[in-house]
Amino acid sequence: MGLMANLSKAAVGRRVAVLTAAPLLFGLATPLAAQAATTAVESTSVSPSTISAGEEALQKVTLTEPAPAGGTVVALRDLNEFEDPNYARSTGRKVTVPEGQRSVTFPIRVQSEDTTTVTSLEASANGTAARTAITVEPPDWREQVVTGFWVKQQYGQAIALTGTTVTGTVQIKSPAPVGGLAVDIRNNPVWNDTAYSAPYVVVPAGATGATFPISVSTDQNPRYVQMTADLGNDKATSSLIGTPKKFSVGTVREIRNKSGYWPNYGVVGLGDIWHPFGAVIKLTSDTPGVTVPPELQLSSSELGRTFPIQVDPSTPIGTKVKITATWVLGPAPVTTEITIQD
Repeated sequence: MGLMANLSKAAVGRRVAVLTAAPLLFGLATPLAAQAATTAVESTSVSPSTISAGEEALQKVTLTEPAPAGGTVVALRDLNEFEDPNYARSTGRKVTVPEGQRSVTFPIRVQSEDTTTVTSLEASANGTAARTAITVEPPDWREQVVTGFWVKQQYGQAIALTGTTVTGTVQIKSPAPVGGLAVDIRNNPVWNDTAYSAPYVVVPAGATGATFPISVSTDQNPRYVQMTADLGNDKATSSLIGTPKKFSVGTVREIRNKSGYWPNYGVVGLGDIWHPFGAVIKLTSDTPGVTVPPELQLSSSELGRTFPIQVDPSTPIGTKVKITATWVLGPAPVTTEITIQD
């Protein structure tokens, strides 16, 4: 009995010891969890707070205390009605304050406008946030402006196969400042996804030009997109036609029956079909008053060619027209249907 009593007392003692130790462990863990959860954003600032369009600025985010193990991820966003694509790309929409540090500083870019703009920026983490603002002024066109923008062309026409990458080039009037100068690149209209590039290209400090990649995509027919390069005070434009990897025919833009708009143009794409001796394309229209050149002769290095479409003003709006392209000694003919616009 004495031995059993001693064993029971020992067991009870161990249980008491475990129960007594548990609060001590929780007491050590709770402050660490609370510390990680309560790391807050104290402030954010931009330097310089006013820049000329395209210039680089530095944003700083400061926490209320040093970041815990693994660092603190801070979400970044602009407060414009529509997201600033330049700010999103330059920051990746987030920044990490390294472990043991209270702040981090990083470069930012914001888009250019034709008037002075103020963009509010927000940094947030763990339910806390701080805001700052950056002012962007258009440069004096006498000192800095985009002087050139083009896509690598063949025979005066920028035509590229879907799935390929072509080279764009921008030029500016004066050498870029320290940090480089970001020139905005946009599709017009913006939802036209025939071509894709980063929202800006940086001309390196001291340089007056830069090149950048443009990815090409399209659907079953050739598609046209106009692109702009902009520093806020003026725009330079270039264009690109994306063609599918097959013989195709389409139009560059809407086809109209009156002058005062852009000229009416169609486009033939040869796709990725080998044509070492060139190609002869016959064109026909099924509608009186809508005429196309009877024949196009393309060289072995051409991927396609645009052609004029003449529309008599008497052709009623809404008329549907079929234009057929026939590749002599090539694949089967292809046809596109267009509707005459007002």
